[in-house]
Amino acid sequence: MPEKDAFVLDNLIPRDTSVDTRGGSSEFATGVGGAVESLEVYAGGASAKMLAFGNGSVFNVSVAGAVGAALQSGRTSNKISSTMFSNAGNQYLLGVSGADAPFSYDGTTFANLTITGLTGSQNTLHGIFTFKGRVYLAQQGQLGFYYLAVGAIQGAASYFDLSQVAKKGGSLAGIAGFSADSGNGPADYIVFMTTEGEYLVYGGTDPSNAATFALVSRYYSSAPIGRKGWFNFRDDLYIISDEGIVSMTQIRTSWESGVDTEYISAKLGKYISNLNMYSATHGWCAVVYPRGNLLLVNAPTTSATTGGYYQFVLNTTNTQRNAWGRFTGWNALCWAVFNKRIYFGAADGRVMLADEGFVDDGADIQCDARQAYNYFDDGRGSGAADKQFHFATFIVRTNGTPPVSAELNINFEDVQPQYAGSLSGSSGTVWDVADWDAADWGGEGITQNFTVPFGKIGYAASIWLRASISAGGIEWFATRVVFEKTNGIVLL
Repeated sequence: MPEKDAFVLDNLIPRDTSVDTRGGSSEFATGVGGAVESLEVYAGGASAKMLAFGNGSVFNVSVAGAVGAALQSGRTSNKISSTMFSNAGNQYLLGVSGADAPFSYDGTTFANLTITGLTGSQNTLHGIFTFKGRVYLAQQGQLGFYYLAVGAIQGAASYFDLSQVAKKGGSLAGIAGFSADSGNGPADYIVFMTTEGEYLVYGGTDPSNAATFALVSRYYSSAPIGRKGWFNFRDDLYIISDEGIVSMTQIRTSWESGVDTEYISAKLGKYISNLNMYSATHGWCAVVYPRGNLLLVNAPTTSATTGGYYQFVLNTTNTQRNAWGRFTGWNALCWAVFNKRIYFGAADGRVMLADEGFVDDGADIQCDARQAYNYFDDGRGSGAADKQFHFATFIVRTNGTPPVSAELNINFEDVQPQYAGSLSGSSGTVWDVADWDAADWGGEGITQNFTVPFGKIGYAASIWLRASISAGGIEWFATRVVFEKTNGIVLL
């Protein structure tokens, strides 16, 4: 592992010039009455709405507090696939669940749709996507897709059979979009993903006309995990799979899934692949969060939706570094970005506002960073030699006394530091708010050094740092390690 990487980076964000503690979470909406398994956003011009699906009902959770009357009750499934669609000046949120009638929501009215021409019940439609003015639908057990007339949101559907094209069988897992020209232009394609990991890329506008709709290419990789196991980011389509998170660009250019070390999730390694055993658990999804410059990939850690969840988090300001962290303490079944803020649905029936404040629903945020082993080679022969590590000085910025504990692991041992209380905010006054020379200065953060003695001997060392946050965050800029070898003291 490269010396600048980390074994563990929990509840910390690898920014460009520092490692920062994440924000907290707090209750936003209550009263759903059961696990919130889907959050879907109606982005209708100036009037956006957020809907929560839980306990067989749908609620408008656009405003904080207790939910009002349900928009619809008596639903069988709360696991929704949705898309926005516009026609003739109208904007709709369209959705399917695989167990209920398809629905539309126009910002005011939530209504069931009627789609005919299907094999079996319309309630078995589980995937939905819009492409060049049409609605495309995936149905359970079918290796093909349905499509509606241009501009239609319901009515007669036509079937396009993919069984003569797909070489690996299976059924349709989902439908997504992919652009080969970095935008929505002539090279904008629709991708049909099968349960066997076959990706069929089509281009054109009218599936009923072979002259205007045709297979462009096919690729093979691992199948997507879950009903929302893919996402678009920048100009690419990414798939959450058993291999990790792979992009269509990598699949296209390397045929059989590309080179492992080039995956966007390559540095996550076993941390995400070990969770594949829970691929049947609801909650696999991803969300791009521009306000926080983050990409969050949600993954369950047990076979039950009431169990734990992780979020693997990528700093989107510099994706070339593949700088990932992991969030714990947010047991999120689903995510949504609404009015630039980020929210998640919880198993206890609440909708939570995330990335706000410095506590998790009243509890401390536990931060954990374990750096890769470092041989501290100064270029003068110190790399392979035993060294006596005296102390480390951490350069951080906080608005209080940093409650940080640290341990130095030597020669691949596994000694954990204990959490050292919690960070309480400064009692001083925020700069430029109080009168000069009339109040103590504090509040917005002071860069400071704190030193931890070690006194250990070994040829390689790894710093393990922990902090418990409850008021104010920490920005960790650098660490200076002082060690001694046979020809004196070396400062790096």
